[in-house]
Amino acid sequence: MAKKKQKKQRAQSYSLQTVKEVYSYWGKSPLVYRLSSSFFIFDNYLRKKAVEALELKKGDVVLDLGCGPGIMLKKLQEKVGPEGKIIGVDYVDEMITQCKKLVARKKWENVELIRQDAAKLKLKPGSVDAIISIIGLSAMPEHKKALRGCYSALKRGGRLVVLDGKDFGKGFAFLNPLLKVLRWSKSYERKDIIGEMKKIFGNAQSREYLLGSTFIAVSAKR
Repeated sequence: MAKKKQKKQRAQSYSLQTVKEVYSYWGKSPLVYRLSSSFFIFDNYLRKKAVEALELKKGDVVLDLGCGPGIMLKKLQEKVGPEGKIIGVDYVDEMITQCKKLVARKKWENVELIRQDAAKLKLKPGSVDAIISIIGLSAMPEHKKALRGCYSALKRGGRLVVLDGKDFGKGFAFLNPLLKVLRWSKSYERKDIIGEMKKIFGNAQSREYLLGSTFIAVSAKR
């Protein structure tokens, strides 16, 4: 039993380290990271759809889980306004560094950035109005723990919106360049993110795009 537990811990540690190594590269090359998806005609459209699904209003507190270099911050700012608050969380130092540069450049005073493993993030229960994760949960070794943390952090009526991809074959990669982010690691596992959202929240509505290679899923805390 102990050996099995140690093996699991080593696998998780390796996976998390792999995440850090790969995303550190992207963090050091923010322009390449952005261009890798921005040339893709549906990228901005899907991100807008995800933000709309949050149903944010001025003054809300929103968590960007796996915020990367801060691509979503401007869209979230437009929704919550200066009276609201944005919490950006990412495990990779380089990503948080890029976020800090963006926040300083834009002079946003309502953004809190946290360098933390999402599975270990401890926010005050019921302190967040909405949570968004863009191509983040699929890269998290302990995505189930991260989802449970999301449930705890959300207020009653709060929403979790996930925009993520499904890796179902190299032949379809042209449909969704964002899937390149999912394939980097030997430790990548196909995850039933929507199924886990249903288990934890008791509900999940989803819609697929690009022949099923991408989905937006929404769960509400009731």
